[in-house]
Amino acid sequence: MKAKKLFIYLLLALPALVLQSCLTDQDDVFDSSYSDRMEKFLQQAQDTLVKAQYGWAFDYYPESNQSYGGVAYTIRFTRDNAIVRYENKPDDGEVKSLYKMKEDSGPVLSFDTYNTFLHTYATPKQGEFRGKEGDFEFVIDSIGSDCIKVHGKRSLNHMYLRKLSADAAEYMEKVTELSSIFIFSEVKLNIGGKPYTLVITDADSRQLAIYDGTTRVVASAYAFTDKGIRLYQPVTLNGVRVHDLTFDTATAKLSANGVETTESYVDVNTVAKVLGNISVSNGEKTVTKVIPYLDKLNISCDASWVHLSKEGNKLTITVDANAMATQARGAKIKISNGADEAQVQVLQFDLPALLGNYQLTMTSLVRDGGQMKFVQNTRTAKIRYVGSGNNRKYFLDVESPYGANYLFQLTYVASAHAFLMQSGQKVMTLRTSSATYYIGNAFNIDASRGTGAGNGAYNLITFNIADNGDISASLCGPLFLISNGQPQYTGLTTERIVLWVYTGEPFSQDNMAGYWDRWLNPVLTKKASGSSPAKPAESLDEHLDGGNGGAALVMPQYMPNRVARLEVDWNTFLPAWNKKQVELNK
Repeated sequence: MKAKKLFIYLLLALPALVLQSCLTDQDDVFDSSYSDRMEKFLQQAQDTLVKAQYGWAFDYYPESNQSYGGVAYTIRFTRDNAIVRYENKPDDGEVKSLYKMKEDSGPVLSFDTYNTFLHTYATPKQGEFRGKEGDFEFVIDSIGSDCIKVHGKRSLNHMYLRKLSADAAEYMEKVTELSSIFIFSEVKLNIGGKPYTLVITDADSRQLAIYDGTTRVVASAYAFTDKGIRLYQPVTLNGVRVHDLTFDTATAKLSANGVETTESYVDVNTVAKVLGNISVSNGEKTVTKVIPYLDKLNISCDASWVHLSKEGNKLTITVDANAMATQARGAKIKISNGADEAQVQVLQFDLPALLGNYQLTMTSLVRDGGQMKFVQNTRTAKIRYVGSGNNRKYFLDVESPYGANYLFQLTYVASAHAFLMQSGQKVMTLRTSSATYYIGNAFNIDASRGTGAGNGAYNLITFNIADNGDISASLCGPLFLISNGQPQYTGLTTERIVLWVYTGEPFSQDNMAGYWDRWLNPVLTKKASGSSPAKPAESLDEHLDGGNGGAALVMPQYMPNRVARLEVDWNTFLPAWNKKQVELNK
């Protein structure tokens, strides 16, 4: 049967080898013309596609090296339309679009009408002028009643449409369910009686490797099916063909003919990502997380105020109330699979713990012996506020040698226990006998690219709490822009804070006089204090406005806070980012 399919395709290709200019007087070898044979082949392909009652499962591999792994689609065909389901958007149901069967240097299945699912990897966007180098046109290599082999016109990747025997929605539900619980880093296999190790080298991009001892013998992309995982192409190991591996959800084992699992290890880093860094306020808090195959893990915490319990796949984390309002607490939850270990942080604090005196260490311009030098230095800083209620304003007050401190207005984000700092603020006013100058802040992502005079960017300052209660925070954080009143993460990180000199207000490129200073790796640190137990009746205003000038401190006028609502799920990426960044900056 396979030879017959190949012969059919060769017959279609043979006319391309005929030199018509030399052979015009010879009889045609075939009973029909190339165009007639092509039309017949395309018709056969379409008939096969349309006759499938439930449609087809399609393992889709974008990019010529399959660097994004395999993605599951289902496609049901009518004579005119393709009805598509997409693994990454299972709740969005089906998307319908037109398709074509055409000749284009071979028989081609073309989804040339835009489909939001099928064109995900082929649509260009900023920074990806060829998209993710995915295909929307496929050359048909062979036609079987249950399987159609194609290859991408752009990527040349071989892919298969496999006939479904049940409803497409049911198939996709099984795929997404299986992919969500397959959180393994390593699987010990017995293949044909010989031990091998399957390692998931990149779960996000669906890449794996198979080792014979310490020697890598296979590197492959893979896709999820309704029954397990499927390698991009079959491989033969110890005389056994390895392609489709069935996953038993009850035993957490992969298997196939001649393949069995002896041990599987849950990926501790994936579990750490599922847990996320846990940031809670000073009251008692219980957090519950569902973790597949929790029984394969040892999860512990040394802190006496953090309690862990397991019930099936449910992990319950209970944090005791913190009796000290101005003291932060930090701890680590350790996750082990017997071979590897990962950690997540537990942070407990309220706003009062973040306020007060800090040391700011950074590399910036400092006067030394009558010269300005760019060196590492440490100066005092304070996070404080003035006003009360809706009129409360927060500031970062940083020591300067110019007779007045730098004052950055901040916006507190309670859901993230973090502060947003706006770009384009007036942070200092300098007056000379002949002129007045204004210092404004900007956020740069490298030495030459930044926000300049603009005031539409926000830099997020998040806090890390050490196990001993020390607090640290990098002033260079994830960069946000405001869109429709909401902060949108740009995917960029502030690399340095730049201070510019202006001759007037509002700030613009026209009144920018020049560069004033740049702050590299600015990190705030505050040692844990032996605070007394919190007094329930004490208000935040009472706690901070007393002493050191408090509300009497004269603050410059700042642009109004334009972030009316903050509904971003900060905890999905920010706490882990902050810990890494603070460590780097130290």
